[in-house]
Amino acid sequence: MSEKAKILLVDNDVDFIDLNKAVLENNGFDVVVAYSGTEGIDRVMSENPDLIVLDLMMEKHDSGFTVAKTIKADPIYKHIPILMLTAVGSETGTEFSQKLDGYWMKTDDYASKPLAPEDLVKKINELLARKARG
Repeated sequence: MSEKAKILLVDNDVDFIDLNKAVLENNGFDVVVAYSGTEGIDRVMSENPDLIVLDLMMEKHDSGFTVAKTIKADPIYKHIPILMLTAVGSETGTEFSQKLDGYWMKTDDYASKPLAPEDLVKKINELLARKARG
């Protein structure tokens, strides 16, 4: 791939953004960031990323779901894979599963924080490969 894949990180945790932006840039990705769900939707429209890494709990406990549903309802942006990456399980005891819950969460993959940097890169590459295959 001659052009770097553009990844949008949407999370209200500045430390999470800083760490993972560095990890992804070091793995050859172009990274843009947003610190809220509202800003995330704006960034999708202005940056047209290849993939979104999205937190669940930002302005509200379900902000990530709102962002995912908004993006997947838009015919221009619905093709963008969304990886929901959240600490909701450790913070609330509520666990989600991509297999069981992905259809209503409107996500393409799901993982719990903390996620090792190499696992994040692996998940992103898998989603980008799946998108390329159509």
